[in-house]
Amino acid sequence: MLLAGLVSTGPVAAGQRTATAEDDIKATFLFNFTKYIEWPDADKLEAFRVCVVAEPAFGAAVDRTIAGETALGRPLARVSLSAPDAARGCQILFLGHLEDARLDRWFATVRGAPVLVVGETRTAWAHGAQVNFVLEDNRVRFDVNLDAASAAGLAVSSKLLRVARQVTGRGR
Repeated sequence: MLLAGLVSTGPVAAGQRTATAEDDIKATFLFNFTKYIEWPDADKLEAFRVCVVAEPAFGAAVDRTIAGETALGRPLARVSLSAPDAARGCQILFLGHLEDARLDRWFATVRGAPVLVVGETRTAWAHGAQVNFVLEDNRVRFDVNLDAASAAGLAVSSKLLRVARQVTGRGR
């Protein structure tokens, strides 16, 4: 479950881009977020879209994690995006570290939309990601910004907040 993400990831070699334990843990967290966050109008979705803007190895980890799974009674589908225009159709938008230079465009596209933006850099957190992964003592952890989640119309369960490393804002 969520606590599985607190296991040690071990060192990651520079330039290594086969899927790593860190990728698998982050992908598991993304899947588990679907259980602890409420999206408005989720009953109207055909599929629950997890959009990934990251290296292919991370996309492969997400594929393995969500294969055959559902979220909110809908099949999970991973979508790779190359440009921000389609991001409003996502329920989760993961922005990898390589996107730091284009964060303004991604965040402008999803502003006010019920999209959970998950980042993995301080820059993504500063731009307003509702959830941000951090490595702490070789463990994948995450921070939650309740005000950003509330502004997107998302409600975050207290169960998720209890396992977060840091929670900022008050939310609703």
